[in-house]
Amino acid sequence: MALIKTRARGIKLDDTFAFTGSVSGAGGNTPSFLAYRTSNQTIATSSVTHVEFDGEHYDTGGCYNNTGSTVTLNGVSVPAYSFGPNVAGKYFIGMKARCDTSNDGTSTTVQLGKNGNKFTRVRFTLDNAEGMFCGGVIDLDGTDDYVQGFVSQNSGSSTVTNGSSTWGSDSTTAHMFGFLVAGA
Repeated sequence: MALIKTRARGIKLDDTFAFTGSVSGAGGNTPSFLAYRTSNQTIATSSVTHVEFDGEHYDTGGCYNNTGSTVTLNGVSVPAYSFGPNVAGKYFIGMKARCDTSNDGTSTTVQLGKNGNKFTRVRFTLDNAEGMFCGGVIDLDGTDDYVQGFVSQNSGSSTVTNGSSTWGSDSTTAHMFGFLVAGA
């Protein structure tokens, strides 16, 4: 394979390249997904609630389960409302949610879990309606690992995390996304 344009200190990536033959090691960031709530979901006080991201804006690779039961996707058993990629590697996973309440609390969390165990979270003092984002890079094995999103709050009564029937129509819509950063 011949590289047409080079520089003394490296390759200028905004140039156009002509390749002959095949290219390996250069891939997209798939599988990837962006899932969201299609309606408000009740979040009980003083408990951790699995957010049911039931809408899909995109699901490149078909690895996100937006149903209420475990399904097999690409040979991987994926629990309800979870991302279970069939490609091993490092993934960036992010989640945004907001709890709407007229009662202030001392803690609201947005957290991500791998195989049912928390791997990252953010915590804020609940002040009426706070939007939060958390994200991180995590290794997923491509055979049985999955990730899910969770919210908790302690306002003293139930509240909701926002949803919208159409992705992008409301900036408060709870959503979760992920994409492959590097292969295993």
